[in-house]
Amino acid sequence: MPDLPLSQITRVDVRKAWPHEAHDFTRWLAEDENFQTLADALHFFEAEVEATEAAVGDFSADIIARDREGLILIENQLAQTDHTHLGQILTYLAGFDEPARVVWISTKVREEHRAAIDWLNAHTPTDFAFFAVELELFQIDSCPAAPHYYVVAKPNEWSRHVSARGRRLAAEGLTPASKVYKALWGELNAYLLEHDTAHRDKVPTTAMWWSFSIGRAGFNLATLASVQDSRIAFELYCGNDPEKRGFDQLYAQKDAIEAEVGQSLSWERIDNKTAWRVIIRRPDCPPDKEDRWPEYFTWYLETMQGYRRAFQPRIAKLDLSAGSRADDDGEPA
Repeated sequence: MPDLPLSQITRVDVRKAWPHEAHDFTRWLAEDENFQTLADALHFFEAEVEATEAAVGDFSADIIARDREGLILIENQLAQTDHTHLGQILTYLAGFDEPARVVWISTKVREEHRAAIDWLNAHTPTDFAFFAVELELFQIDSCPAAPHYYVVAKPNEWSRHVSARGRRLAAEGLTPASKVYKALWGELNAYLLEHDTAHRDKVPTTAMWWSFSIGRAGFNLATLASVQDSRIAFELYCGNDPEKRGFDQLYAQKDAIEAEVGQSLSWERIDNKTAWRVIIRRPDCPPDKEDRWPEYFTWYLETMQGYRRAFQPRIAKLDLSAGSRADDDGEPA
């Protein structure tokens, strides 16, 4: 008899975990911890969700995300693949003006659709990539069920591409500015773990921004630093609100929000983009001056807490559907 007790793995119907595809599975997958499991299976580096049920023409894309290499489009189907979803995927791509990696998640990939994904990978430009992924759910005894992603189809060169990317990053190393950001965010992470009960341990990035969840997909908070401009900043960022519905509803409450944050804010609608931000910039704060980091960390934390206090409950109530507007007293109509 083996010393280690053994049991049996049971396959679970995914509908028991997620009865409704959009309301249950898409929302679950969009949570950062859950999305990272999928990103790891596909070797997407530092991927973050930007939006769910995002409007693309007359349709809605399930999840839009980004990583260092650009746009990621997720199409969910808690059933066997069908022609309708394949057509939707192609329609979404026509609505974007940039290359993308497309991930089609289903419980079973039909052979003809696997062949279609292979054809798209072989006949579209190399800055497009298509993945067919089967979602499985397993359980051992009475333990919680766990999802598993089986990649059925991917670009032929994907594994080689991932390896080459890793070698390239290792060979290039970090720029002086990236080293500053990695050290700055690493020390800030330690500071927040000690002083902010809401903070969970995060791997520091080498980018000039570091993002934090605010409880709704498509919105995030971020600390920012610029070696080039000798300044630090903090922002609320929404990456996909082309009609600016969320921005306008929040801006209608500008005075109340700024009073709760305790600082004046820069409200940037960015009308020529799908994104918008509400940001505070502090000039004359060089990120590479380590002796000033304690000052920066105190400001980052106080500002983050102010943003959470003022924005989090309001963002949860935003009506981003077509036709929504802000009424005279600043609440969504």
